Amino acid sequence: MNFGYIGISIFILLIVGIILHELIHGLTWARFAKKGFRSIKFGVLWEMLTPYCHCTEPLKVKHYIIGALAPAIILGFIPAIIAMIIGSIGLLVFGIFFIMAATGDFVIINLIKKENMNDLIQDHSSEAGCYIYRKIG
Repeated sequence: MNFGYIGISIFILLIVGIILHELIHGLTWARFAKKGFRSIKFGVLWEMLTPYCHCTEPLKVKHYIIGALAPAIILGFIPAIIAMIIGSIGLLVFGIFFIMAATGDFVIINLIKKENMNDLIQDHSSEAGCYIYRKIG
């Protein structure tokens, strides 16, 4: 068994998965953004080696949450469930990794889950975090 080849394959798979994670955020949020995919920006916070997806326009809180959850569901929970059904340890590890990769998304969802789902949320343009715009009255 060639462990070098396996290690490189796993590394490539994880890099592709991380790119897909951000792309899934972008595609989901673009679905709800008035300007579609033109409102989606991608980048990397090099100080923390953290890739990100940013929507440049406000979204309803409920739509933001859907976009925040989408990568965890598609890359994490679904593969993990399939892995348990078919008995694939490799796919289970993949799913668990991408559930853990969504930890930051879960933290944001936890912070905003009690907001009015029809209020607007705007990603901060240069840092992790967001603004909530509430309707008054």
